[in-house]
Amino acid sequence: MASSPTIRDFILISEFCEVEGPRCVLTIPAVLPHLNNNEHFNLDEFLLYIMTTDYQNFAGEKLDEISDVPSIRTNIIQNFHAILHYFTLKDSQARGGVRPSCIAYISTNQTKLYRLKNEILIVLNMSAQILKNANIRWMRSLGQDVGVQENNNITSLLDKWQHLTQSEPQIGDHEKKLKPWHMLCPIGISIVISGLLFVYKICSRPLEDQILDQKVICLTYDLFTTVNSDDVDFKAVISQLNSIIL
Repeated sequence: MASSPTIRDFILISEFCEVEGPRCVLTIPAVLPHLNNNEHFNLDEFLLYIMTTDYQNFAGEKLDEISDVPSIRTNIIQNFHAILHYFTLKDSQARGGVRPSCIAYISTNQTKLYRLKNEILIVLNMSAQILKNANIRWMRSLGQDVGVQENNNITSLLDKWQHLTQSEPQIGDHEKKLKPWHMLCPIGISIVISGLLFVYKICSRPLEDQILDQKVICLTYDLFTTVNSDDVDFKAVISQLNSIIL
């Protein structure tokens, strides 16, 4: 009997879209071939579970009670566990003026997930703060004052990588449509993708490798100071991102 293929970890950014419902914004890596034939995993079902949950009141392990909510949930779908960070981006065209969002690190190895939870939680939180600060800057560029100050450390990152701002895709008509999610934080998305790719390459290794060859992850915003736009994996995620138009 052939053994089941190894299910690799992956990172998912998703939103609850008022047009489509729960939807995937991007995955790291950009292609997840190991999930295609897995009878226990369906991406749409997984998105439904994580994006329609009242994350202030679910039964899992909650780690905070503020507008951003980090959490750990096991067996969201059979044998799929996740560290999640819920947050919102502002969008005046969206219902309620916000786009509910989530960054998740998903693994089938619960032991490894708990071993790395502190590092992953910090990285997901920093990623969310970069996206939120980039969102504030985007809102201000439209002349909308959101009454929130940018974080000084993140401001320097956004200034440094201003040239990587993602251009807005041409929709092709004049109807009022919601902007693609990544256009709410057009400077921050490239910075976050680069940092998450680095973390993914370390954390996605098998548990045995994590134990025998421990690698240190920088848990400050210095993690995001280098963006290699020529990296093959980076280009693949950006290409995936730009293919999504509401």
